[in-house]
Amino acid sequence: MAKKKRLKIALIGYGAISQTMVDLFRAKKPPIDIVGVLVRPGRIGATRKQVGAKVAVVDTLKALLKLKPDVVVEAASQQAVRDWGEAILKKGIDFMVIATGAYGDPKLWKKHVKAAEKSGARLRLPSGAIAGLDGLLAMRLGTLERVKYTSIKPPHAWTGTPAETEFDLSSIKEPTVIFRGKPADAGRLYPKNANLAVTVALCGAGLEHTEIELVADPTLPPGTNASRLEVMSDSGELTMHRLGRAMPDNPKTGVLTALTMADDLMKLVRSSDW
Repeated sequence: MAKKKRLKIALIGYGAISQTMVDLFRAKKPPIDIVGVLVRPGRIGATRKQVGAKVAVVDTLKALLKLKPDVVVEAASQQAVRDWGEAILKKGIDFMVIATGAYGDPKLWKKHVKAAEKSGARLRLPSGAIAGLDGLLAMRLGTLERVKYTSIKPPHAWTGTPAETEFDLSSIKEPTVIFRGKPADAGRLYPKNANLAVTVALCGAGLEHTEIELVADPTLPPGTNASRLEVMSDSGELTMHRLGRAMPDNPKTGVLTALTMADDLMKLVRSSDW
């Protein structure tokens, strides 16, 4: 019996999301090899100490692609998506994107989809820290009447965002809407907090017909964040509420984000669809 091929992945960025995935793969031991990590110049030494000698650590995309990964996983930023996504897809390499806020720019989205179609690569959008996207994807085959996504995080998770100029975050005592608007604006103004606003839009009613609310909520249990997806369609209604643990060192991101990315890669191995 032929030995099953192992999936080779490369990571862009080595923050909380990448570290969680690496730890999970080492514990679960799926047939997945992390062949390299792309980091900013000056971060190679520190990152190499974290990942060990078996994983290449590089600071250019060219060096990363020389490792011949099957999938490049973006776990860094919207800028990384803009800078490197098209080049990766043109090489015929699958590209997993979590900073989907970059696709609030329809031109970039179309460019990446076109590159993937031409090369045969796949542009992979994991569900991130939300549930219910499978239902939304099915319901859009009918008629979507309303899609609303709400991201709920403690006030301190919104530090370093435009909310700081409009609200005294430390004095908020009850759930407070800090943004209400379109997905592209949420992703652009809150690039570390609201990427899922664009993911929901791309999976459902589109950028112009999806409602987004961002909420600062001091009543959440310590160390958690939450989200709510509400869909009305001709096939029925869907309401999904999630309460999840935030990354210990990054309250802007939920642990589930990294887990859904890892799960998608493990499903890919099981399906041999790569």
